[in-house]
Amino acid sequence: MDKRRLRQLRAIAQLVEALDRHSVKAWLGGGWALEALDHNYQRDHADVDFHVLALDAPSVRVLLEELGYNIVEVTVSSFAAERGKLRVDWELLWEEGEAIVTYDSYVDATYVWPLGAFPPEKTGIIDGVSVYVMSPSAQRKHKLDYDKKQKRLRQKDMKDLSRLRSLIHDRL
Repeated sequence: MDKRRLRQLRAIAQLVEALDRHSVKAWLGGGWALEALDHNYQRDHADVDFHVLALDAPSVRVLLEELGYNIVEVTVSSFAAERGKLRVDWELLWEEGEAIVTYDSYVDATYVWPLGAFPPEKTGIIDGVSVYVMSPSAQRKHKLDYDKKQKRLRQKDMKDLSRLRSLIHDRL
């Protein structure tokens, strides 16, 4: 196992444990979310992506600083945390009635997540650790919506879309 993957796996476990201690839900996104749902699917990851309710963001930032992370690239809808070569991106979510929304900087608009995108229970496992994970249908829809908004999908996104389609089919 390469050093970056090992570093990311350890960080996910540490972050999930710390978030649980503080009763904060944060959902894995990106490639790690897919791996949490499909243990047979692995690929390289540049970073770790989490989604967290905006009202929990101040607590998360304090917790990250206590764990030795530097908070960088703070925007109205996200922030990043770095520790050495490790990067963790945090996208903020807002509840609007029954909907969960975020500000999508790629399309300069509010993005409305599909219902059930952020399950209330832990539905994934990373290296033996139970984690909150975005639903596969929400992950797929988000990637497809980006493609519609002219953000060109990378090769790994195309591979992820195929695997997500299979996961959705398997759950029906």
